[in-house]
Amino acid sequence: MRLVRLMMWTALGLIMAVRLLAALEEGLSWSVALVTMAPYPPLVVLLAGPHRRRVRDGLLAALVSLYAVPFAVAGTHWDWLPWPLAVAALCAFRGRAAWPLFGLILVATDVAGLWAGDDALSAIMRAQKTANDGLIIFGLYALVAMVARLDAARGDLARLELLRERLRVDGELRTIVGAHLRAVLVRLAQAVDAEPKIARDRLRAAVATVRQALTDIRATAADYRVSPALPAPIESPKVARLTLAAVFICDASLQLVGVVATYHRPWTLLLMAPLICAAGVVLLLMKPSRKQLILLGLLLGVPAMPFSYLLWDLSAIANLWPFFLGLVLTRMRPPRSLVITGVALALYIPLLFYPPPVPNLAGMAGLLVSMAILTWVSYALIRLSNLVVLLHQAQRDLTREALIRERTRIARDLHDLLSFSLSAVVLRGELCERLLETDPVRARAELAALPALVERALAELESVAHSAVGLRLDQELTTAHAVLEAAGIQAAATVETGTLPPEVDAAVAAVLREAVTNVVRHSTARTCHITVTPAGDTVRLRVVNDGAAEPPPVGSEPGTGGTGLTGLAERTGGRLTAGARPGGRFELVAEFAGTPGPASPQP
Repeated sequence: MRLVRLMMWTALGLIMAVRLLAALEEGLSWSVALVTMAPYPPLVVLLAGPHRRRVRDGLLAALVSLYAVPFAVAGTHWDWLPWPLAVAALCAFRGRAAWPLFGLILVATDVAGLWAGDDALSAIMRAQKTANDGLIIFGLYALVAMVARLDAARGDLARLELLRERLRVDGELRTIVGAHLRAVLVRLAQAVDAEPKIARDRLRAAVATVRQALTDIRATAADYRVSPALPAPIESPKVARLTLAAVFICDASLQLVGVVATYHRPWTLLLMAPLICAAGVVLLLMKPSRKQLILLGLLLGVPAMPFSYLLWDLSAIANLWPFFLGLVLTRMRPPRSLVITGVALALYIPLLFYPPPVPNLAGMAGLLVSMAILTWVSYALIRLSNLVVLLHQAQRDLTREALIRERTRIARDLHDLLSFSLSAVVLRGELCERLLETDPVRARAELAALPALVERALAELESVAHSAVGLRLDQELTTAHAVLEAAGIQAAATVETGTLPPEVDAAVAAVLREAVTNVVRHSTARTCHITVTPAGDTVRLRVVNDGAAEPPPVGSEPGTGGTGLTGLAERTGGRLTAGARPGGRFELVAEFAGTPGPASPQP
C-alpha cells in the first residue's frame, strides 16, 4: 500500500512543481509564486482522508478560500488553473454530484479565461490543462482506494461465497436426502405398533428408502469432489482504462489546440490528427504486446524526430511520448527500459530549443517536469491497473480454494460419516425384519430403536452443510456395538482412557466409525474387538476382527468412492497402520496425539 500511495503523491508533487515553474515563467517573484500554492495544503489533507463530513466540508471551504488568495496578490497575471478545485470535486464527492461539478468548473474556467482577456484558444487550453490535472489525480486516487479496499477485503468474497455454498448444499441435501429420511421416520412410526405383516411391509419400505438415500449420498459426495469452475478472466479496472483514455485525449487535444494557437496553421491538423488518433487506438485498444510498443513508438517517435525539423508543428507530437514511455517502463525490464527512456529524453531536449519560440529556463524546466508527470502517470495507471487485476485474481483464487476445501469436507463427511449412520439403519432394519418371525419381542425392541438412529442421521445431515460433524467416542462405541451385532458380528469394547480432549475424542470416533464400516462391508468377521488405550502422550485405537480372508486394501474402498482410513487418519491428525495378522485376523491401529485423563469405568 505504501508504494501505491507513493505513486499518487509523486504525481501530485510533480503537478505542483510544474505549476510553480509556470508561475515563475510568467515573471512572478518567488514570494508571489509561493502564494499561488496556498490552496495546496488543504488539498493534500483532503486526499489523505477519509474524513468525516464536517472535516471534509471544512477542508473544501478552506481550499476554495485559499484559492482566491493569489488573485488578491497577483491578479490574473499568473497561470491560474483551478485544478485543485477540479481534483476536490472528483475526489470529495460521489459520482452523481462529482462529474457535473467537475464539468461546471471546466466551463467556469473557460468563461473566466475569456473574461480575463484570453483569446478563445487560450481559454480552451486553460480548461484542458485543468481537466488534465484533475483527471490525473482522480484516476490515481480512485485506484489507490480500490487497491486499499481489495487488500482489506481479501477474505470477504471467500466468506460470502462459502456461506452461499453452504446454503446451497443445505437446501440440496434437505431435498435429496432429508425427504427420504423423513419418509423413513413416518414408515417406522407406522410399523412400531402394527401387526407383524404390516410392520414387515413398512419396515421393508423404510429400509428400501434408506438404501436409496445411501445411493443418493454417494452420488452427491462424488459430485462435490468435482472442483468448481475456474474464475472468468479478469479485465483491468474500468477506472484505469477510462482515466488513461481521458488523459490521453485531453493532452492530445491540448497539443492540437496549442499548435494552432502557436503557429497559426490550422491545415497541419489534417496531418497531425490522424497520427494522434492512430496512436490513441494503439495505446487504448490494442492488447499489450511487443507489436503495440513498436507501433506506438513509430507513430509518436518518427513524426516528431526528425520530421519536426521539416515541419515545426510536428514537434508537438513529442509531448505525447510519455504515453509510449509509460508502456516501456511497464512492459520492459531494466536496463532496456531505462536506455529507451534515456534516448527519448536526449531526443526531446533539442526540441526545447528548436523550433521557436524558445522558452526561458523556467519554461524548459516546466516542459521537462510535464513530460515526467505524464510518463509517471501513464506508468502508474498501467502498474496500478495490473495490481488491481492481481488482487482480484488472488481474491478469486482464495475463494476457489475455500470452496474446494468446503466441498471436499462435505463429500468426506457425507461418505465417511453420514453413510455410516444410514448403513446402521439398514443393518438393524434387516435384523429386525428377520427377528419378526423368530423373536418378536426383540424385534419390537430393535424396531423402537430405529427412529433414534434416523433422527441422528437427520441431525448429522443438517450439520454437514454448515460445519464438520461433531462426533463423540462414547456414542460411536454404542452405535458400533449395535451395528456389529446387527451384522452378526460379536463385538467387545474396552476403553482404558478417561475424558479425552474434544478434538482427540472426535478424531478417534471418526476413525472408529470408518473402521467398523469396513469390517461390516469388506470382511467375513465373526468377532471384532475394539480397544482404546493410553500410550504415553498418545491415544491408541485398536480394532481387530477375524475376517481377514479377503482383507480390505488399506487407504481405499473399492466401489464406494470413499477416501479410506489412511486419508481419514491423516485428516484427523493421527497415524494409522493396518494389515492382515496371523490366524486370519485383520488389525487396525491408529494413534492420536493427546493427553488422556484418568480411566473411567465402562459398562
